Amino acid sequence: GTENKLRKERQMATISIHAPGATGFLYNNASGKARLCISAETPDFDTETLRNWRDEGFDVIYVPYDGDAREYVARLKSVKEGLGVGENYAVLAFGDAASFCLDYYLKPTNCSRLCALVTYYPTNIPDTRSRYPPSVRILTHLAGTTVDVTTIPTLVGLQGKKKRSTRQINPGMGTGERLNIGHTAYTYEYVQPGFAEHDLDEYDRLACDLAFSRTLQVLRRGFNKDIDLEEKWEEHLEAKFFSMNLSNTMEPYVSHVNPAVTYVPTVSGGIGNHALRRFYEQSFLRQLPPSMRLRLISRTIGVDRVADELHATFKHTQEVPWMLPGVPPTNKQVEVIFVSIVSLRAGRLYSEHVYWDQASVLVQVGLLDPKLVPQGVDGVDRLPVVGREGARRILEENPEVERKEYHNRLIRRAKAKKKGKDGVTPGVEESGTEYFKSEAERPLDSGKGKGKTVQKQPLEHGPEGNESHKNDNAEEKQDNKEEEEEGQDRAQTPTPSKGSASVEDANDEE
Repeated sequence: GTENKLRKERQMATISIHAPGATGFLYNNASGKARLCISAETPDFDTETLRNWRDEGFDVIYVPYDGDAREYVARLKSVKEGLGVGENYAVLAFGDAASFCLDYYLKPTNCSRLCALVTYYPTNIPDTRSRYPPSVRILTHLAGTTVDVTTIPTLVGLQGKKKRSTRQINPGMGTGERLNIGHTAYTYEYVQPGFAEHDLDEYDRLACDLAFSRTLQVLRRGFNKDIDLEEKWEEHLEAKFFSMNLSNTMEPYVSHVNPAVTYVPTVSGGIGNHALRRFYEQSFLRQLPPSMRLRLISRTIGVDRVADELHATFKHTQEVPWMLPGVPPTNKQVEVIFVSIVSLRAGRLYSEHVYWDQASVLVQVGLLDPKLVPQGVDGVDRLPVVGREGARRILEENPEVERKEYHNRLIRRAKAKKKGKDGVTPGVEESGTEYFKSEAERPLDSGKGKGKTVQKQPLEHGPEGNESHKNDNAEEKQDNKEEEEEGQDRAQTPTPSKGSASVEDANDEE
């Protein structure tokens, strides 16, 4: 299916360098490959960047820019050689090469077969009034504090000489810092030019990954290529939550770089395939409450990531190390919303960040009482946290039905307290509280929150399972030794005792 197609594309992808003395390119046009020309002002380039784009299925060609305009134009033109009918190419340029390409491809006659141009931290950009051919997708990533802008004054219909001036780079709008410079651009306020090259001191991982996603989107649209990310993600979810298969849980992860998983509220998870395998085997697959049900509320699919919003409900009948480490079963019912954001590289899982309202969970299992305020805190008589009400609101939210009592209860209570004398205005607080509490404690309507029940299948290992388990035990002993030496008191994952509730033997509960 999709995985086989991606694997074949990656195997056929090539990296070539076109420079003086080079004998030519190795092309693979029979497969209809997307040809990507990467260019910068150095004889060679960051190998990790080249490999990342090759792994995404592009035929990567590196073309260096040495300042000789005539020679460079000849190299750019040669990139088109060998393209089949209906095939295009794209250019990804850095620094001075980016500046040259922005100017060169302004002319429609130079844009034959070009479907996209992406530039990183160009030192000079064209007049912001300039317009590129509509057939070419343009994107620029700006960094640093200034950039030169070339303008061409026009007097009575006559073009004047080019004028170059230095402009301040102001942050773009919103948190994404989007900017319009005649085409789509983004600013990266806290990084310097070079942030997207792994072999430079200026490299910044967060900015590089963000720019990579934006660039990939432009290239995918330019080449009109869609990749099915959902299938690989669903395979992972099926193995992790329902079939409880360790090997299948690990199979979708990338292998050429270290994958990472972080369950943010408890900082659980790991970095690297071995650490993740140990996490899933010891702290996740065996530690799912058998009563847990999951219901997908929303799913957003981007060019290289999937964001899920899940409603989860379960009875806390056993310790859940990844969510409530060190907390014995309370037999309390829990409802919570999970937000999972997974990033994929080359069609495989690269990172996953999972968020939930831990204060809400602690309230529901009886470990956090909103009425118990720490001593020494003046003016606060109640913690601004809620229990299952938050999750229930998302599950049953209906924009067509206005219920003022549900939203802003804590805000109304705080305002009423300020207005009231020696406490809260009873009428305002109680009316909201009663409705709020009754809604949260009311059983879920038929069909709501039922979701899909996690299955009670034995934990399955691959051919390497036993050996992996031995290695894991050795590493765990080493971890324990290091923790004792450092004087840290960390909760250890318990081994389920005979007769204790576990995924394998517990009865399903509604």
